Amino acid sequence: MPISLLRIAGLVLGAVLATLAIGRLRRGGSGSRLPPTILLLVGLGLLAVALVPDFVRPIQNVLGLEGEPLGRLVTVLVVSVAIGYLLLFYALARADRANQRVSRLVRALSAAQLETARADVRLGGTLVCIPAFDEAENLPVVIREVPPAVAGMATHVLVIDDGSRDSTAQVARGLGVRVVSHPVNSGQGAALQTGYLIAERLGVDVVVTLDADGQHDPAEMDRLVKPIAEGAADFVVGSRRMGAGQSESRTRDAGITLYTRLINLLGGTQVTDIANGYRAIRASRLSEIVFTEDQFHNPELLLGAARAGLRVTDVPVTIRRRASGLSKKGTNLRYGLGFLRVILKTWLR
Repeated sequence: MPISLLRIAGLVLGAVLATLAIGRLRRGGSGSRLPPTILLLVGLGLLAVALVPDFVRPIQNVLGLEGEPLGRLVTVLVVSVAIGYLLLFYALARADRANQRVSRLVRALSAAQLETARADVRLGGTLVCIPAFDEAENLPVVIREVPPAVAGMATHVLVIDDGSRDSTAQVARGLGVRVVSHPVNSGQGAALQTGYLIAERLGVDVVVTLDADGQHDPAEMDRLVKPIAEGAADFVVGSRRMGAGQSESRTRDAGITLYTRLINLLGGTQVTDIANGYRAIRASRLSEIVFTEDQFHNPELLLGAARAGLRVTDVPVTIRRRASGLSKKGTNLRYGLGFLRVILKTWLR
């Protein structure tokens, strides 16, 4: 009796799904989050299993469940779970693509706020990109410490206000630097991608990324830019392991060491600190790197640079304590899982 009821339920559910799928196919698939072809295949699969239970016997044999009393039912459940996971990954992929489209729109609108020079006139020099979220208190000191020139090239400061709730944008404008603002908080990775887009439009030679919280020492910027200016590298990463830095926690330090080794293995690089946001990159090579991550931007940038054939090196820098306010990095667990997700996603694509 239970088996018969299950088969009846399978027939009913399969027929409903198949009918819905056919209806959506006739309407051109409009109004559906799930493609009608996938819905139709699932419905037909349920009908096949309900009408001909031996349909799953090959899979049952592969799973080693032949001859088991409930082997056929377990096989159907295993296949159902597998299909469920595939549909979940598909939905997540669609959501990710939709998020990327929104992010591109936000970056384009934000970049349009900045009046750039004529397309045939290059600004040149080094663009110092400072992503900032609620950093009105720290920005004045950070901006004033940026040297007027590094490695023989003039510096230009760009603050990317990432949807701040305080007066971050107003403070930056009052200091006479270039400012663009995101309408909503999108993440440091999204802010930096806006900076890269503007760097390409301005026609600068080098892009330096600098945190707005005072942890990076602008006086050390020359170390980052010099290898690029001299033609020895395309991407230079600042390393607290080679320089100096106060430990945030032993757990995070261990995670940075582990992920640094993993990225070096996957990307063929030899850097010592992949979690440091103080770095410099040749602006003309930015277009060769695929950017999709609004958060946990570092591993995507490093693996992307290695894949694009950029010459990557690192130099010693000092990481200072945050000047004021609270860190926005989140817990060690969230930070670690986010980093791992981006590493694997970037490597697999």
